[in-house]
This record gives sequence, C-alpha cells and structure tokens, in this order.
Amino acid sequence: MLKEELLKSKSKIFLVTISIIIIYYLIDLLQIFLLSELNVSSSKNLFASYIYLPNGLRVLFTFVFGILAFPGLLIAHLLSGYLNYNEFNLLVVFSSLFSTLSPFIGIFIVYKKLNLSFYEITINKIVYVAIYTSLFNSFFSVLTRLVFNFYSEENIFSVQFLKFFIGDILGILFIFFFIIILMKIFNKNSN
Repeated sequence: MLKEELLKSKSKIFLVTISIIIIYYLIDLLQIFLLSELNVSSSKNLFASYIYLPNGLRVLFTFVFGILAFPGLLIAHLLSGYLNYNEFNLLVVFSSLFSTLSPFIGIFIVYKKLNLSFYEITINKIVYVAIYTSLFNSFFSVLTRLVFNFYSEENIFSVQFLKFFIGDILGILFIFFFIIILMKIFNKNSN
C-alpha cells in the first residue's frame, strides 16, 4: 500500500513538473512574441518588460501546487534562460534559482506576517504576494545581472529594478485577473 502511494506521488510530481515546464515555456514564448511585436530591439529588454507574464505563472503555480511546483519552475527557468541567452552560464543558474524561490518567499512572508489562511485566495492576498514576490525577484534579478556584468552602466540598478518590479507585479495581477474572469465566464455559462 505504501508503495502505491509513493508511486502515485512520484507520478503526480512528474506530471506537475512536466505541466509547469510546458505551460511556462509557452507563456515565455508568448511574452517574447509580444515584445518582438512591440519592436523591442534589445534582448536585454526581454527580461524587464512592463507586464511580465511568467512571474504571474510562478506565483500561480506556487499557490496551486506548493512545494511540488519547485522542480518544474526551476527547470522551466533554466530552459528559458538558456534559450534567451543562447548559453548556459552562472547568470542563468543564479537568476533561475532566485526567480524560482521568490514566489515561495513572498507567499511565506504574507502568510506568516499577516496570519492569512492558505486556502482562501483573495485579491488582497494576491496583491500582497505580488508586492513581496516582485520585490525579491526584482532585487535579485538586477543584482545577479550586475554581479555577472550583464549591465554596463553602474546607475542602471534603479531603472532596471523599477522595470522588473512593475512588470512582475502587473504580470501577477494580469494572470490572476485573467483566471478570475475565465472562472466567472465558466460559472455563468454553467448556470
């Protein structure tokens, strides 16, 4: 009986991981497509857009799957980083790790500091999580790029931080509002 439970949980982890990788990769491609359609000329701008949908997915998957989302998100980040930079380097590894950890840290802080119930996802909780997650992700994203000499200017930190921060928050809000609208449409049609 214990073996069956372990097999079920292993298959569940595998299914969640593969699903997260595929969905994240497709949304990342959509993000790049949308930016290229807006004539974003520099690849450096791809990492700090004003609505960054993959950050919304990170938070959504963390809300829904908890720690089970970690392997899928990390692999998806590494894959995305490799495809965006056309190489696998320390910047991709550290940036991927920090981006994967940021929603877990944001959710943990919101639930511990504000004593919120995990099972009730409300707009207020999403906004709090979006702010904390975006702060951590923005700070570490810009910091890792500075450490690995991705930016040539010293004063770029504040400008890039704001781009990441705004894009991450709007990406989270966009994904969650999109889901809320879809749920309302489906609930209205099912009645």
